Amino acid sequence: MNKLVEVKKTSCTFCTSLCGVQVHVEDGRIAGIEGNQAHPLSRGFVCERVRLAQKWLYQPRQLRYPLRRIGKRGEGRWERVGWDEAMADIGQRLSGFSKQNGAETVAVFGGEDKGNNYWPRGRFLTLLGNPYNTFGHGVMCGVGDMAINRAVMGDDASHGSQVAGSNCAVYWGANPAESRQRDWAALMRQRQKREMNVIAIDPRQTRTTEVADMWLRPRPGTDTALAMGWLNIIISEGLYDKSFVEEWTVGFDQLRSRVQEYPPQRCADITGIPVEQIVESARMYATSKPACIVYGVAADHFGRNSTRTEHARVILRAITGNLGVPGGEMVMRPGIPVNGGQFVTEADLTMIDRLTEEQRSKQMGISHSRLVSLEGWSATAEHIERVYGTRAAISFQCQAFTPLLWRAILNEDPYPIKALITWGSNTLSSTGNAGLVYDALKSENLKLHVVHDLVMTPTAQLADYVMPAASWLERDLCTNYGDIGSVIVGGEKAIQPLGERRDVYEFFRGLGIAVGQVEFWPWENQEEVIDYRLKPAGLGFRDLVERMVLLPDRMDMQPWKQTGFPTPSGKVELYSSILEGLGHDPMPFYEEPPESPVSTPEVVAKYPLILNTGGRFMPMYHSGFMEKDLGRVKHPDPLVDIHPETARNHGIDNGDWVYIETKRGRIRQRVRLNPGILPNVVNCQAGWLFPEMPPEEPYLSGIWESNANVLTLDEPDACDQLSGGWCVRALLCRVYKA
Repeated sequence: MNKLVEVKKTSCTFCTSLCGVQVHVEDGRIAGIEGNQAHPLSRGFVCERVRLAQKWLYQPRQLRYPLRRIGKRGEGRWERVGWDEAMADIGQRLSGFSKQNGAETVAVFGGEDKGNNYWPRGRFLTLLGNPYNTFGHGVMCGVGDMAINRAVMGDDASHGSQVAGSNCAVYWGANPAESRQRDWAALMRQRQKREMNVIAIDPRQTRTTEVADMWLRPRPGTDTALAMGWLNIIISEGLYDKSFVEEWTVGFDQLRSRVQEYPPQRCADITGIPVEQIVESARMYATSKPACIVYGVAADHFGRNSTRTEHARVILRAITGNLGVPGGEMVMRPGIPVNGGQFVTEADLTMIDRLTEEQRSKQMGISHSRLVSLEGWSATAEHIERVYGTRAAISFQCQAFTPLLWRAILNEDPYPIKALITWGSNTLSSTGNAGLVYDALKSENLKLHVVHDLVMTPTAQLADYVMPAASWLERDLCTNYGDIGSVIVGGEKAIQPLGERRDVYEFFRGLGIAVGQVEFWPWENQEEVIDYRLKPAGLGFRDLVERMVLLPDRMDMQPWKQTGFPTPSGKVELYSSILEGLGHDPMPFYEEPPESPVSTPEVVAKYPLILNTGGRFMPMYHSGFMEKDLGRVKHPDPLVDIHPETARNHGIDNGDWVYIETKRGRIRQRVRLNPGILPNVVNCQAGWLFPEMPPEEPYLSGIWESNANVLTLDEPDACDQLSGGWCVRALLCRVYKA
């Protein structure tokens, strides 16, 4: 009998690059996956995760059927249940909590849906009357950066770096060799073709620092001081773009005054970088036009002071004239017509306008993270919508204050959280202060916890219902990257979902119907939604699949020349009236990290080393690919980078197992000597768990063994005042032999 062989076109969403792939399917089962040479964006490139995808999908750990807890949380006792029965019970309980305690008593914790289907959770919550209590790690991965872009210039340029054509690429807290391999390959091609400068800013030696022309090693958490030092040099020496500053900015005189507080020597004293390197690198960046500062997540991880780093970098990009030029930063705008029509955005589908001002004011932690809250979003939205002619992006650009969620569950302050819906997130692994997160998830105050995920994570083990999620190989795709721009990427599911797995749209649609929102969820599946979103453009789902990428009808590199910038003044606000209106300093400034040799000298006696956690390592992505026969074939153990001299002083050698300890807890990882890391800094990997260990308590798949978030800090007053991001870098620790 002949086998039925098909080739399906889609995009991999293991990360946000969305590389195009062709999936070979035989009799309904995946037989192979390869890069799609015809894909307009990736042109056949795939990384090693794609080569593992087939094995990853069919591993036994993947969930296939809904489960209901029958023992205590964490006991590992479950029973299989049908979707309809589960949704009926969940819906009844959510409705009861909302009626008794208010809709704000329901919270959603979201992970990364890299197909960017964030809008279903927002639609569900706004229709419920919930004050957009969406929590998550977004503030640790770009959300604060997007928000400060909107406050200063209205547009987002931080995620539009164009290394191709750049004469100077600055990799600031970024290591694309491990985090974005398609971008790394592009950088290598550029350097082979022509001369270009590369500046790397990282306290740790990586493959990216090894190819840099200049490598700056700041003391962790002091990046804002470095950025302010650059601004001081560029302004004092007249290296800025005078015509752009005069015509398209406001507040330059105030900025000039502010940066005088950051002479190069002071910045050298703060950062530990030799003053000559600060001066030379600032000049290199400013005079090598076009130049770009490539986004990296590291600066999002400092807690207090994080968003101020990006604030200064937004200003650097603007005053050096690198906005909207090839080789600089591309300004990305949603709402540009596609095929003559208007694509229906995630913001359109979220229906935030249905939420009353009274309910909006109840968003949790609105005063702790004002810029990314509904208050900050509203302050920028009116100007964005005036210029763009479409709704301001909100699907993941607006969030509640995550550290307050766990405290609200435990203490019922400012109000109780009775129900938590977690989707696509192993929260115990990915969120700061894992011990506190655990206490909240185990608390009897939390009456209902529903998890929608691919596998039985340690977080799922503490839930009441676990609902199986469809992977990118089992769901249809249509995204404009969460309304960041107007490029639309799509693809079709390669196979029918395994077992009873459902995608995120079907999950939240089921919840919505269960609480009485039937009329607002008319589309039965993702394909029908995609047809609806593309209909104004005269296209449908099959057109998107065939073309793979839909480009906007025009690509204006400098759109502000026709419309102005979407800010109150219509210009880049170097002195931000938005921030001033929110009660924040209108300009960037440096503040010492909340836990450092300078701010907490009393801690240094016991914890003398500076700790960074994180740093990508292939093929792992957060806590994904941790199985022994997947990512751990290449990367079997969790690694902590230590300088050889520091290791010798602590009686430690390469390959030794050591304990890493902070005031919050202790974990165990294996030493990797790194001759380029600052001697007083250690860097431990994040995301680690051990799926081969028992899933029930006390093991929880090894979540307590090497999980970096056992060590991290999320006290509200230590978090970033603008975004609410917590502290996973620039902490204090000690290291000793296990």
